[in-house]
Amino acid sequence: MANDDNKEAETPLPDPRLQSLDKLVGTWNLKHRDLKTGEEWFGRDTFEWMDGGFFLAFHHEEFGKNIKGLMIIGYEKKWGEEKPSEEVIGHWFESSTGSHYTYIWGVDDKSVNFWLESKDSGMAFMGTFSNDHKTISGTWKWPGGGYDLIMTKAEDK
Repeated sequence: MANDDNKEAETPLPDPRLQSLDKLVGTWNLKHRDLKTGEEWFGRDTFEWMDGGFFLAFHHEEFGKNIKGLMIIGYEKKWGEEKPSEEVIGHWFESSTGSHYTYIWGVDDKSVNFWLESKDSGMAFMGTFSNDHKTISGTWKWPGGGYDLIMTKAEDK
């Protein structure tokens, strides 16, 4: 006879490596600057843990650029697989165009990086945290273009 008391003990817990993403949680004000033209524009990112703590929801908007979307970030565990992916994966859904892209993420105490599709794609954001983790400064580059990005954490109200 199965013991139902064991069900609670078997409830999966989020991978502890996801804790590196905690420093992203909150709302960030964005300032972009095109590397070629110098054009500037603004936006907002909001990161929040989904129920259960397995995935981080990332809402993104660039004002005046018609770019809006949602990314779900976490370890990917496909149907039938016992173990999750080695890399933190982000699935981007761009509501303004219908596009879907996959990113590989790397976040530690000093940096936040993500690559489109693979780490050797030539399309990546490389950013550095300020000492207080309230600013991320970096560059998003792809073949033929890119922009500098400064992300400033909004004050909690």
